[in-house]
Amino acid sequence: MRLRDARHFAALVLIAQIAPMGCARSAGVLFPQMSPSRVWPPPPDAPRIRLVGTLSSSDDLNAAESGKEAFASLMRGPRPPIHFSTPNAIAVSESSVLAIADGSAAAVHIVDLISREHTLVGGWNEERLEMPVGVAWVGRRLFVSDAKRHEIIELTEVGGFVRRFGENDLIRPVGIAFVRESDTLYVVDGGEHRLAVFDLGGALRKTIGQRGEAPGEFNYPSHLFVRGGRLVVADSGNFRVQVLDLAGNVIRTIGQKGNGAGDFALPKGVAIDNEGHVFVVDAQFENVQVFDQTGQLLIAFGREGRSPGEFWLPSGLTIDDQNRIWVADSGNRRIQLFEQVRTSS
Repeated sequence: MRLRDARHFAALVLIAQIAPMGCARSAGVLFPQMSPSRVWPPPPDAPRIRLVGTLSSSDDLNAAESGKEAFASLMRGPRPPIHFSTPNAIAVSESSVLAIADGSAAAVHIVDLISREHTLVGGWNEERLEMPVGVAWVGRRLFVSDAKRHEIIELTEVGGFVRRFGENDLIRPVGIAFVRESDTLYVVDGGEHRLAVFDLGGALRKTIGQRGEAPGEFNYPSHLFVRGGRLVVADSGNFRVQVLDLAGNVIRTIGQKGNGAGDFALPKGVAIDNEGHVFVVDAQFENVQVFDQTGQLLIAFGREGRSPGEFWLPSGLTIDDQNRIWVADSGNRRIQLFEQVRTSS
């Protein structure tokens, strides 16, 4: 079966190959402990960030199956793994399901971290996704921004089509985030250099910003993230990150064009952790920089490369409710998971 040649709803579920008997990991434990561990900053400084693991395909899920499921797998033979192509953005649901927008694959990956099922959604009926670059969960509803279709597509948790909207309101939708306080979706429109705010019914409620360099204005914005009533936007063409309140008022800007610590070359994925720290992926510096609530640089981790803990054209970033840091390492065709190391004072 070739996914791209399918004429009807294309959702392919592949379960990773069975683990050897006696070696299966418990449900929800995705990665084995790394030895030696990769931490930042390196010794002798106290570690603050630790690499947990990497995810490149459905094979990495290492799903444990029951005896009946294992027998069925042996009877039907091995299934080809699902690989990431260029993961652009990540969202994690409250039920531990990853959604990964994969622009080059023209598909969305849905990865259940508990059951370890990997679903690839390429379209519905006669319609196809063209360039999905943003994802946001609203409970068990998944909203996908498609830059080429100029619209937002709503899917079920398992990838079934619900509806679409925004085609007449958006030029190039990229980043997308759910704002729980107002039950709205904030969408970055890179083509219009602004944010568009939709209700969950798909109606445009307002827009924020315009093209420019002043605070509150944007130049090819790309990604955004919402937590604790604060909105952080990657103002990529202005080489900065802007922190706004939900009304669009600027709280502060972070960064500038340059090669120094705290500067940016191409800021993309952004997120805020549970303590208010701002995390920013830079696709040209190939690292993640972490700032405190005042905009002061705390630490940077990662560098250009192919090894675990290194990046190649990284793009999306999210931080889940457990404070885990998920990075879309686009050029390396993988997702990398990091955690913050808590040290006693």
